[in-house]
Amino acid sequence: MENKDHIEQKTNKDSWFSDLGHDFLQIAKSLGNRVSKLFDKVIYNQRASLIVSGVFALIFCVSLSFDELRLTLFSQDKTTLLLNSVPVEATYDESTYEITGLPTTANMEVEGDPADLQLVRTQNSASVQADLTNVQEGSNSVVLKASGLPSGVSAVVDPESAEINVLKKYSRTFFVTPELIVGDNQTESQFETPQLSAKSVSIKATKDKLNSIRSVKAIVDTAGHDSDFSANAILVAYDSNGRQVNVTINPPTINASVKVKNEPNHG
Repeated sequence: MENKDHIEQKTNKDSWFSDLGHDFLQIAKSLGNRVSKLFDKVIYNQRASLIVSGVFALIFCVSLSFDELRLTLFSQDKTTLLLNSVPVEATYDESTYEITGLPTTANMEVEGDPADLQLVRTQNSASVQADLTNVQEGSNSVVLKASGLPSGVSAVVDPESAEINVLKKYSRTFFVTPELIVGDNQTESQFETPQLSAKSVSIKATKDKLNSIRSVKAIVDTAGHDSDFSANAILVAYDSNGRQVNVTINPPTINASVKVKNEPNHG
């Protein structure tokens, strides 16, 4: 009797699973038919077909744009840019020392993202700094470093260093003589010797330059003057060959008073 009840329960359970499977198949078939009909309506309806095509095209374009944006933002590609004749700058006490041997320009190869390098090219802010922090009088080797670049941009400077000579400046007093620079249709004989506000000036330079100076002239330009006048005369130092010596003159100008000679009376 017990076995008979067990068999009936098993039979009922199998029947329930069979009915459930049949119902599921009926639902799936019904859903499939509805989807098929909807698909046919979309495919064979011109307006619906255009809408669907537009949606898929939009999804495709967005996908491409996202890929381009991802490549732009996250690309690790680097590029290089060669900068020629970049100015070399150095900060030091020019009133006390003179530097020789330092190049005026250097070449620079920079590497970084294309956007950063475009910024370097358009702003023209790159420069080369000579580190003179620890230099002493005499011969020195200084490092040339890139400056004025965006963060993330690396650079190699050519040359990377320079051999310079640091020379100390000294002061010496020199007498000043006037020199007339006459204009068109003028002669020096038309003017008396200019009277200067100072007879001597102080010049600061290296020993070699001080020893090369042979004269210091106060340059007075008479162009445009046909009567007595006064002007600030520029001071210039010359060597024995008449070439200008690059030195620091204090003061750089002095006042000069010039008188026009009177014409002799013939009576």
